[in-house]
Amino acid sequence: MKQAILALAVLVAMGCASVPNIRYYTLDMTPSGKAQPRCNLKVERLRPSDALARKDILIKKSPTEIEYYALDQWAANLGEVVSEKLTSEFGPIVPGRKTLLITGVIQGFEQADTPDGAAGHIKLDLAFRPEGESRYEPPLLEKVYETSVAAERASPTAVVRALSRGLERLAGEIADDAGRL
Repeated sequence: MKQAILALAVLVAMGCASVPNIRYYTLDMTPSGKAQPRCNLKVERLRPSDALARKDILIKKSPTEIEYYALDQWAANLGEVVSEKLTSEFGPIVPGRKTLLITGVIQGFEQADTPDGAAGHIKLDLAFRPEGESRYEPPLLEKVYETSVAAERASPTAVVRALSRGLERLAGEIADDAGRL
């Protein structure tokens, strides 16, 4: 009987233990108007690099050391989140316009700790192909896009805001490059 009461007490205590609340983040999907594409741009789901494949938000503490926020995560796969943001920046498909397909790898999308404070760092390795062309054909353009935007402070919320602004800036560069193809 004592063992049954003890087991029941342990189960009740385990049920009362609190589970930490995970906070979920996404980018601001409101178009900024910084990208003015002269052709249609369709973004395929971008692939995150291995370090970014986790849902946890990455912190690059130094050139050789990384860690992740323990309770702060992306609401979806990072490739989906970045693709959705770029798609919102490029706007709807305009019938009759040339369409380019954008594919690539997200090499960096993290908080970078610098001597001046935290920044949102982005590095995208992208390829541009005409829609309908085989993936085995050489792309029209392959380019690495990179930017860092200072965050207000070293917090997940501030860094995610900085990453949104950085992606808006890169969307303008991507649209300009695509327009020259």
